[in-house]
Amino acid sequence: MNIILIRHGESEHNSGITILKDTPLTKKGVVQAKFLGKKLKRQKIKINKIYTSNLIRSKQTGEIISKIIHIPIKSSLEELDEYASKNLKSRIRILFNLRLRKLKKFLKELSIDKERNKNILIIAHGVTNRIIMGYLLQIPLKKQLLRFRQHNTGLSVLYWNKNFKNWCLESMNDMPHLPKKLRSINKS
Repeated sequence: MNIILIRHGESEHNSGITILKDTPLTKKGVVQAKFLGKKLKRQKIKINKIYTSNLIRSKQTGEIISKIIHIPIKSSLEELDEYASKNLKSRIRILFNLRLRKLKKFLKELSIDKERNKNILIIAHGVTNRIIMGYLLQIPLKKQLLRFRQHNTGLSVLYWNKNFKNWCLESMNDMPHLPKKLRSINKS
């Protein structure tokens, strides 16, 4: 099994248009998603299932890619909009633990078929993708994991190694599908 992690396209929040957190894609973000969808189609990567975050920018990115490669979105991966909390500092641990439990459950269910030749596409947010990578690669979920950056529509691939019975990272933050002018060097 291959798990392809994609960070959503540039959002209004990423570009500084608004301070709101759950925002739609910018025109640039839409174009980024189209370039990525065309890459997947051109390379004839057979995607078996698509999961997206339940937040707007990831759903939009997933819908654009889904239309291009003609694979329906399987379901929404429930993510928490942790920015919505007024008491962010006091709630961060609760939210993180809840997100982690939900992600672990999702990944366990997904990994039941890890021995089969499948390509699963997950479109989410940088932090969520880093948590997924850390969990599958058995990297402790500490601050160091946050050093892994994933740019808008950056593509990371994990695969199940049948010989060694573990997950491996094949590529991280791959972006050659984007012309340089569309590459966002984002610090989040």
